[in-house]
Amino acid sequence: MTPKELSSLEGVELANAFVTYFKPWALTPACIKILKEISTKIVNVKYEDDLNIYFNNDEEEEVSITFGAAYNGDFKDTNLKTPESYKTIVRMHNTITFGDGVPNDIDFYGYDGEAPSSEFMLEELEGDEEIHQGFCDAGQNWIIWDYQRKNALGEPVIIIADHGLIVEDNDDFPEQDEIAFGVGGLFIRLMKEFIFNDTNYGWG
Repeated sequence: MTPKELSSLEGVELANAFVTYFKPWALTPACIKILKEISTKIVNVKYEDDLNIYFNNDEEEEVSITFGAAYNGDFKDTNLKTPESYKTIVRMHNTITFGDGVPNDIDFYGYDGEAPSSEFMLEELEGDEEIHQGFCDAGQNWIIWDYQRKNALGEPVIIIADHGLIVEDNDDFPEQDEIAFGVGGLFIRLMKEFIFNDTNYGWG
């Protein structure tokens, strides 16, 4: 299933194809279940250079998520090894923007050929460059990895770092200690929050 093929479908066929398209991101049955819920909210799909998917959110307003082109380069060997579930994401879409992106929503800039891209304020939030790495901007906050700890998938723990707190005072992203969903499952859950206003997965 390609983005162009996805954009040519409608109705039930589109909903089913949406789940199939994002299945590489869905490592658990819980992820598939969320994708199916999200698929019921699709209004339209357009594809030119980017894949634009439009949804009716929980307030019956139309919102969009834009998925950019794939990253086709190599990943550099560093002390902070890039998680495999992240690589799966960027090999499909190296940028992801919820709505208009920051300062209110998600802006994922992908891999820049050297490292995951983010405007994460490492020093200001008292992060440790040996164990903390930002990989996505989330409104006025950031999504980062803590390489000192592992989640259920065996990858670095995911944290949404609040701009008003130092890193160690933030909570881990929910469920990752019990469900091995990785970065793909993270984005599936962020999509659910964006469309259904599911505050379990909020970033504000």
